[in-house]
Amino acid sequence: MYIRSIYDRRVNDDEFERLLKAYLDPPGDPNPEMLGVKIVWIRDNADFGSMHISEKHGVSEQEVEEVLLQVPPSVEAKRLKGDRSRTAFWGATRTDRWLVVICEEWKDKTTRYLKPISAFEPDDGDAYWRRL
Repeated sequence: MYIRSIYDRRVNDDEFERLLKAYLDPPGDPNPEMLGVKIVWIRDNADFGSMHISEKHGVSEQEVEEVLLQVPPSVEAKRLKGDRSRTAFWGATRTDRWLVVICEEWKDKTTRYLKPISAFEPDDGDAYWRRL
């Protein structure tokens, strides 16, 4: 019996890199603590929300959702001292970009809501998070 393997055909470097990346970079696992969380995006305001996050800080909605909803290595959260309705999250995107994500947070009877206000990659990384 003969079993065909990938070694039976020539694979160019670009195809090999694509296959390797697909193998090593599967979709992020969902964060079990965030199951059922609804993200509420504000897209038409330059001062906060999606437009602010992308134009001022160069962070995409997808990156914010990766930090909030997936488990890259870990996600930490803490309430902001000056505004208890806002929560700061510290976590990595799938491309290992470490971000601080600030969200307004509220809950109705069964659903937790997060409204991203800002998201950015702090210059001093973890040191910024510890001071927050």
